[in-house]
Amino acid sequence: MYGLPDSIAGYYAKRAFRGLRSLRRSSGGGGLTVAFSTTNIKLDSIQIKIMLNTPAGGLWHKLHRRGEAIVRDAKRQVGVQTGALRKSIRMTHTGNVTGQYLTVGSNKNYAYVHHEGSRPHTITPNTAPILVFRSGTRIVKTPKVDHPGTRPNRYLTVPMRKHLIRPITVR
Repeated sequence: MYGLPDSIAGYYAKRAFRGLRSLRRSSGGGGLTVAFSTTNIKLDSIQIKIMLNTPAGGLWHKLHRRGEAIVRDAKRQVGVQTGALRKSIRMTHTGNVTGQYLTVGSNKNYAYVHHEGSRPHTITPNTAPILVFRSGTRIVKTPKVDHPGTRPNRYLTVPMRKHLIRPITVR
């Protein structure tokens, strides 16, 4: 009983993975030869699902922390004019028997355009005959505006690649 984890299934799974990790490529043919027996390994599928897909398991905690890091980095990278987009970036973490799901994003209608950028386009009024807006201190009245477009700011993609590419190790 020295050094055994709480779950016997976890113990045998770790032993099996250690055995796989220590395998070396064979010199002839360039293939990988795997030979081991699973006759002594008994896995409890309910315990494995609990360990992998519920807040009681270690994987949940690690994935949740990565999601929080993604939100933190996205808020740092997003462009700020009023701060509304930055404040609206949220994460939801859900899980069931099929797996865990992190959703990171914003409910602002312009968040997608900010992330993906836009091509040059013409802005015309929907209901009024002319557009009225403020440019600095002056008020501008015009029937249309030729918008030059915007460059993309991948404030979600970059942090996701940074934090989710690394493998998660649960001990």
